[in-house]
Amino acid sequence: MIEQQNKLVTESIVSSNPLLQLIERMKPLHVLLNQNSYVKDTTRRLKRIIDDASSQTMILVMGKERVGKTTFINGLLGREVLSASSEHPTAANTFIRYGEEECVKAIFLDGMVATFDLGKVELLTISDAFCAQIIREHLDYIEVFIKHDLLKNVTIVDSVALEVAADHSAYFSELLVDRMDEIFWVIRSGSMATEAELALLDKYNEREMKPHFIINAIDDIENVAAFMQSESDRYGGKIASMTAVSATQALEAAKTNNTQLFSDSKYGELHKLLEGLTNNYTKKTHHVFERFIDWLELFRKEIEQIPQREPYLSAFENIEKYTGNKGFEYTRQQRDMALLTAYEQEYEHVCHVFKPVETLYQLLQTLASELYLRDDKVEEFESVALQYHQAVREYRKLHVEYMQTYGLLDQQYRKLFGKGIEKGDLAQINQNSIAKAQKERLDQMQQKCGEQYRIIKYYEAHVVENLYSIQNHITELAQKRLQTIIHQVAELNSQRKREVKIANSYVNKLSEFSCIIEAQHFVRDGIKPYLLSGAIELTENQQVTIENIIDGMIAVKLSQKEIELPSEENDQDSLLHQDFETKYTLSPLSLTEVDVLSDLPDLPAPFMV
Repeated sequence: MIEQQNKLVTESIVSSNPLLQLIERMKPLHVLLNQNSYVKDTTRRLKRIIDDASSQTMILVMGKERVGKTTFINGLLGREVLSASSEHPTAANTFIRYGEEECVKAIFLDGMVATFDLGKVELLTISDAFCAQIIREHLDYIEVFIKHDLLKNVTIVDSVALEVAADHSAYFSELLVDRMDEIFWVIRSGSMATEAELALLDKYNEREMKPHFIINAIDDIENVAAFMQSESDRYGGKIASMTAVSATQALEAAKTNNTQLFSDSKYGELHKLLEGLTNNYTKKTHHVFERFIDWLELFRKEIEQIPQREPYLSAFENIEKYTGNKGFEYTRQQRDMALLTAYEQEYEHVCHVFKPVETLYQLLQTLASELYLRDDKVEEFESVALQYHQAVREYRKLHVEYMQTYGLLDQQYRKLFGKGIEKGDLAQINQNSIAKAQKERLDQMQQKCGEQYRIIKYYEAHVVENLYSIQNHITELAQKRLQTIIHQVAELNSQRKREVKIANSYVNKLSEFSCIIEAQHFVRDGIKPYLLSGAIELTENQQVTIENIIDGMIAVKLSQKEIELPSEENDQDSLLHQDFETKYTLSPLSLTEVDVLSDLPDLPAPFMV
């Protein structure tokens, strides 16, 4: 009964929402086309339209190199999630989405997906390591999943930098821009937008696209208002808005919980802008509709080309790509071996992560750098240990000050009485005002040393009491991470096996283009009537365009003749059979009480009674 009610509610929502209705009609069309690899790229584009239409507002962050795009996004997230480098700009388009489990997914050009720990963002985006370069050669884009409330309403895309040609014109991927609902164009405060950028801006304006300009690093120049006015005079009418912010201030404010610094960063205004953009449903519906009409025109052209090419040869080429083209297999093998190398390096690192840890301080350094070793229990122990170290530093400082003051008093006493204070008496000291003042100061410093000494012993007792249980727990976290890596390698193997299975299935699935014919009928009977029904407001020219596109698509008659396919080869891929568990052994964390206790100078005794 409850399921039936939920179904009715869902149907009611869909029936009153033009965008959801369009999405529900695109889905079965994608299912049909997904059966034929001949239209694989077109099918992928349709899937992206469906995914983008179903997702939160998509915001592209674009701009030249070194304007702070990545830092700007980190400022929005309040933490340094993405790796920023002045020497190595971002080399892969990065989709930052909401996720309960934080991780990174690398999506490759052939559709394969590899999952990494969040710490591998640098490997996939800016690292110049050899294995990273090989991986990125095959990379389409990456997805970073972060548990952040902002991402419940918006997906942010950190893009590669604008490319500038020899004629000083700027280029940026139109396929990526077409997917976006909004554009945040970042320029650096004090550095004017180039003529190449303005030319690209004009091009976007011709397509009725107006980006939001973000002036970053307002803390780097004195007169931000004058710079903004100057830039507004140059291209103000070509953009949707202009907002000046400081990404570095926003990040620092998040780290220190400094509300004034956050206010100075102007990120509050940015959040208001984002809130308004995420609620613009009408604009998103119009954008998705235009993308789908463009896609229908692309699909029509592709269908018109099919009869001119031998269907059998098309099917054979796809099969041969996996079974006969050794060059393709070699490059795919290289990519997978690079992934395996990355997994193995991480596995080896985790196994040896405790080897250099011989003191409490070294343990704290390791916990700070290895995210997989952290949870609430570890952070509670870490907090006490840090306070213990801080207390030790304070005590040593007090002790040094005490001994220096004691030495001065001893010198004064020798000058006055001809002997050291350890052989003197309290009466003589009290008779001399200078010595008496120094003695009183020593008494105060001794009391402070005593108080600090008691604080040390309090934290020390907590550290010693929990040392062995927390060691076992940290070791378990390391073992858990090792198992995760083994699972990721196993998943990589599974994906390879699935690829082989799909390749063999092409023999049967590509014997004819019946799914294309079904798609033609579905567009004619299911999509065309809806588009022309008035559910989406169209101009007369748009209606004529839709009718011409779909009628042209239906006019193409595809042959369904029988095709003799090559025999299936038993190609079982045996890549990635690496036994990490035998090759590497986890070195356990094995600190003793002696290792974690700090050497302390003796507590000074009261001066004199």
